[in-house]
Amino acid sequence: MLESLAKICNDYGQLIGVKYELFEGVPNQISAILMQFEAATVTFRAVSDDDTLEISLSPFVPEQEGILADMSILTPWEYLIGSGVFWAWQLTNQQGYVDGIRLEFGKPNSNTIIEFIVVASTIKVFRVLSTLVREGWEEAFREMAEQGDDEFDF
Repeated sequence: MLESLAKICNDYGQLIGVKYELFEGVPNQISAILMQFEAATVTFRAVSDDDTLEISLSPFVPEQEGILADMSILTPWEYLIGSGVFWAWQLTNQQGYVDGIRLEFGKPNSNTIIEFIVVASTIKVFRVLSTLVREGWEEAFREMAEQGDDEFDF
C-alpha cells in the first residue's frame, strides 16, 4: 500500500473527481471510494472479510450490489478538487490490521487532511481539524507566554 500512496503523492497530480460506491445505494454504506486524479484513478475498497482497506491502481470493478455516486460537488471534496496530495499515511490498528489511510491535500496557504477508516465493512470518511486553530487558543497561548508559562498542562 505504501508504494501506491507514494504514487498518489508524487505522480498522479491534482484531484479531479471523487465517487463513492454505495452498498445497495444506502448513503452511509460506502464500500469503495474512487479518486480520479489527472494521471490515474485510485480505488480504496473495504475488505469485508477482515475490515481492512485495500488500494487498487487498476481499473475499477464494481460490486454487484453497489451504486456509484459522484461526490465531487459535496463537502469535503468540493474544496479539494484541483488540489494534490502531498502527504499520505497508512493507518494500522492495535491488532496489526491496515484499516485506514490519511491523505493531506494542499493548495497555497491551506491544507486539508482526510482519513478513510474501515468500520464494520464500511468506509468512514473523516476530515481532521487541528485544535490549535480553534477560536480562543491563540489568545490563551499569548496570555501564558506573557505570564512566562513555558509548560502547558492539558
